[in-house]
Amino acid sequence: MSSESFMYLAITILIATFCLTWLLFFTIYVLTRYTDFGKERKKGNKKRERVQNSQDDLPIKDIDLNLFKNPKIETSFGDKRIGEVHEHEKKA
Repeated sequence: MSSESFMYLAITILIATFCLTWLLFFTIYVLTRYTDFGKERKKGNKKRERVQNSQDDLPIKDIDLNLFKNPKIETSFGDKRIGEVHEHEKKA
């Protein structure tokens, strides 16, 4: 084997090794980042599952959730009350 053909063979092997190394790196990166194989994806899945399947600690009882309820108006200044609590008139 001549030295010239040896150089071509060595350069070809180095380029192939370099390309395969980057191909392997990006394959592992994509698998760990975008599949259930990766830690971050597993953490995200667990967090999403906790949020979607959460149970309230305190159940809502006897709370009026009517958004169109007439508000009570109170006029106050600091810790002293200037006026009285007024309610809007109820429409018939």
